[in-house]
Amino acid sequence: MKDKLMFQNAPHVRQSESVVTIMSGVLFALLPIYLMSLFYYGARSLVLGICGAFFCCAFSAIGSLLLREKPVPDLTPIITGLIIPLLMPADIPYYVVISACAVAIFVVKLPFGGTGSNLFNPAAVGFASVAICWPELVFRYPATMQAIEIFGESTAKIAQSPAYSLSFGAVPDYNVLDMLLGSAPGPMGATNILVVAACGIFLIVKKAVNWITPVSFLVPYALLCLAFPRISCSSFDALCFELFSGTIVFGAFFMLTEPVTSPKRDFGKLLAGISSAVVVFLFRYFGGFEIGFASALIVMNVFSPVFDAVCENILHAFRHKDSIIATFKTDRERKKLSGEQAVKIVESKEEKTVSETEPEEPVEIVEEIDLSEKEESGKEAVQ
Repeated sequence: MKDKLMFQNAPHVRQSESVVTIMSGVLFALLPIYLMSLFYYGARSLVLGICGAFFCCAFSAIGSLLLREKPVPDLTPIITGLIIPLLMPADIPYYVVISACAVAIFVVKLPFGGTGSNLFNPAAVGFASVAICWPELVFRYPATMQAIEIFGESTAKIAQSPAYSLSFGAVPDYNVLDMLLGSAPGPMGATNILVVAACGIFLIVKKAVNWITPVSFLVPYALLCLAFPRISCSSFDALCFELFSGTIVFGAFFMLTEPVTSPKRDFGKLLAGISSAVVVFLFRYFGGFEIGFASALIVMNVFSPVFDAVCENILHAFRHKDSIIATFKTDRERKKLSGEQAVKIVESKEEKTVSETEPEEPVEIVEEIDLSEKEESGKEAVQ
């Protein structure tokens, strides 16, 4: 029985869906993004993706051997290994990608119990770790439409990303159409907004992710960007620059919706999406790096159990509202009765106290005089 059953936390499956079927949909959605990276940066982008997937799988197998556990045949290491390079520039050295994969597997995933038990998003933590160690490499983006060398030192022309310009309050040198089509420099998997959005919609249609999470994140974030613009241009352009720069759209569909680290209930997903929008907005406006999505996501992963607990309490109250209302009325009647009894007791005590303090009326004592004895004594005196 122990070999047949596998006790795990989320993601829980329903009907015919499983971790493999869900992750296969995510894998299929990532392929067009890599094809666009191949078009803009050459074959190096594909090699980076293969490198990330291979080393994540290898590190997962090594971890299973060290823990003396049977490897679970799922696609989660491959997905993690494919997402990590997409958050980086196309000319990133291979050792940076391998380091991010090692952190994602050995630090985030395996110590918490493997698939379905990790507290943080592995790709986000892996990317954040290398961003802190090698910021000069992670945030240096090559210009698009140039083939980058597959091996060796890159000689690609470096360009300034729109997110970097926004961090200094400057208007990017690219228009909105360039950012939609992926012509602007940036992370190799997050620049082509049309393709990323189309892949995200595909995941929603295939029910691999829930639409509540990306919508509840993007809409509040857009409203915050409209309310507090960082650049002096039209509201529409400022909004597009904020939404389409960095990894906002990519992270909303492929990272924020991870079934393990996101809340399980729909209302919890709504709360998590709105809260993530506020935290990402603060990280991007006041953070040290121009891309604050990964750091904000790590912070919000800590509060996913809180959102689940709040959602469960609200659902419990809604489901048992009749009994809760009846209990409330009963308690109120008891308090009312106890209050009336207390008033009666106080009144009785006051009456008793008043009766004790009132002076008693004097009682007249009438002495009975025996007249017969007086008459006899009078007769004796006469005699």
